[in-house]
Amino acid sequence: MNEPYSVLMSVYDKEQPEYFRGALSSIKNQSLPADEVVLVCDGLLTEGLEQVIGEFTDDSSWLKVIRLPRNQGLGYALAEGLNHCNHDLVARMDTDDIAAVTRCEQQVLFMEEHPKVDVLSGTLAEFTGTALTEEEARKHILSHKTLPASHQELSAYIKYRNPMNHPCVMFRKEKAQEAGGYRPCYLFEDYDLWVRMYLRGCVFANLSQTLLYMRTNQMHIRRGGLRYAKAIIAFETKLYGQKVITLPQYLFITTARVAVSILPNGIRKRIYDEKLRNS
Repeated sequence: MNEPYSVLMSVYDKEQPEYFRGALSSIKNQSLPADEVVLVCDGLLTEGLEQVIGEFTDDSSWLKVIRLPRNQGLGYALAEGLNHCNHDLVARMDTDDIAAVTRCEQQVLFMEEHPKVDVLSGTLAEFTGTALTEEEARKHILSHKTLPASHQELSAYIKYRNPMNHPCVMFRKEKAQEAGGYRPCYLFEDYDLWVRMYLRGCVFANLSQTLLYMRTNQMHIRRGGLRYAKAIIAFETKLYGQKVITLPQYLFITTARVAVSILPNGIRKRIYDEKLRNS
């Protein structure tokens, strides 16, 4: 019998109801169903989002809804939601992506067969358009983001880039909470958690299979501008303070990433398309 697992999601008022519905449907239709979905409503939601929630709660206790009185950000929302997850295996899911139908089954089986692995993600496919199902998303894939597979490779990778694809990660709740769980860390909530878990000796792995279809959402724009540059400096300074990276690494990584963040959008998009993704 497979180990039960929880799905952790957070939604706020800027999300699109149709994409939200598609995300929940892809989790509802998993080949190995989740025992529960913990959904944190980060502040007041729109009527359309509330309608979608109602569609999935009418006849089932499968969706556990946690409501925050005001928007407090992803780190706070996920920290609160994690406290309500009843199972040690927790799968993260965003509210506008589409999970591959076998995503969670593959991850649960891998973590059962590799009990020393504490954090597991896999390849995600970035797509454009308004697809609401896995079949539709496959027709509009722009690129794939594949990460190193082994803990040894990821131990080197974590110094330079996020070692996990957060939208399709599964982790052990106990290990995450021992490391302090999710915390507010603007734009780096997940990376911050992985570093703390890594420093406590947690083991990481990635699957080569595509586990999730992620909307591109103009990532090159969101990862640009002065605010993003400041977030990079703050996070890299934290990594240096934690002795994850050396001073030369800190200077090189921070300079390179800040430089990319302040480039014109068109140039930064070309860099993301050609250098930072595996087509």
